[in-house]
Order: sequence, then structure tokens, then C-alpha cells
Amino acid sequence: MRFPNDTTFHLRMAAVVLAALFLEQLAAKNIAHWSAPSIGIVTFALGLVWVAITAWQHAKTTQEKVRVLEAKLERLQALTDALADETRARRSLPKL
Repeated sequence: MRFPNDTTFHLRMAAVVLAALFLEQLAAKNIAHWSAPSIGIVTFALGLVWVAITAWQHAKTTQEKVRVLEAKLERLQALTDALADETRARRSLPKL
């Protein structure tokens, strides 16, 4: 499911990835005994699971917020319609 704030999230994550790549290159050049850490398949899989769970929780929370806001909007629309009807009734000519 796509959310309106996906673009800013992806731009931030892309900036983090680029910064990490840049810092890794700097570390390889400037630190004498630097070697990039190796990631095993278990660590990689756990990281992906963590990202998936975090994204799922964020999506669930955002979906709940959308439901609450839709309910509030429906109540406000009903109230607005009722007030408009009341205003029209007061402004109309009395029945003969």
C-alpha cells in the first residue's frame, strides 16, 4: 500500500545509503587497518525481517489513523449538512 509520505522516506533512505557508501570509501583510504565488515546471511535476513516488521507496523498505524480521520470527516460532514439544513429552514419563508 502506498502512502503520501513515501517519497520523503525513500529520499532519506537513499541519502543514508549514499552517505554510508561515501564514508566507507573514505575509511578505506584514510584508516590504515580498515576493512569493510562482512555480513552473513543470518544477519542480513534478520535485518530484512526487522525492516519488514517496522514497515508493517508503520503501515498498520497509518491505516488506523486514516480510518479515524475518515470517521471524523463523515461526522463533520453530517454535522455540516445538518447545520446547513437548519440555516435554510430558518431563512425560509414561514408556511401559510
